[in-house]
Amino acid sequence: MQDAGPVDIQLSPDDIWSIWSKGEIFAGNDPVFWRRDPCGAWIFRSHYNRKDSEYGWVIDRINLDDSNTDLVSNCRPVQWRNTRRNPDGSIECQVTSTGIHNDKPSENNADKEYLNQHFTNF
Repeated sequence: MQDAGPVDIQLSPDDIWSIWSKGEIFAGNDPVFWRRDPCGAWIFRSHYNRKDSEYGWVIDRINLDDSNTDLVSNCRPVQWRNTRRNPDGSIECQVTSTGIHNDKPSENNADKEYLNQHFTNF
């Protein structure tokens, strides 16, 4: 497993907003404040780069090998614990959601990234 780590460069507020906008919108929640990452974990907009929050999030590269891709189009918002990668490059979901709280994935949620890989607002 590989820890991709969050993107570590200066981004403009507009770029951060564009990346935030790629998070999953979930019915009944204000998408300005709440989104879900590819693992189904809740993230809260104002908790960007907060690793002391259940709902904190960072910016993660989608394709680690593609250095030629525009940074914003190759990034997505993820809960700060969801930056580890499986050998095939997919996210190793360390955190997903159970109702309104984030939690470690159960066996029932093992395929959540596969199910959510097409939800993004690219």
